[in-house]
Amino acid sequence: MEMLLKMILAAFAACGLFLVIWALMDAAFLPRSGNDSIHIYYIRGDSAQAEHTIRGCLRLREKRGMRGMLLFADVGLTPEAQTAAELLLRREPDAALCSTAQIFDYIGRENNGIGAGTD
Repeated sequence: MEMLLKMILAAFAACGLFLVIWALMDAAFLPRSGNDSIHIYYIRGDSAQAEHTIRGCLRLREKRGMRGMLLFADVGLTPEAQTAAELLLRREPDAALCSTAQIFDYIGRENNGIGAGTD
């Protein structure tokens, strides 16, 4: 019985070591999003839901190293939520609230070279 427990423990240790190595390889070799990336989030609902989503995205950018522009597309915010979102984003230079019709305007303004370059 003791030998079986040692084998199970050794298997768990080997799996843990494998997962740590895998995570380090991902972190080392996967490209990070550059400053030219645009992250689009569709937000709807009342001011509490919108504020929760916006604060979470801003925290991701601040604490987790997410780079690029944050674009929040309004797909059904209440007027109070629109005001709250604009107040949250007023001091953020790389974050904006827009309608779904304005998404392509922001993308075109930020990156004029979208496409494969075969045009």
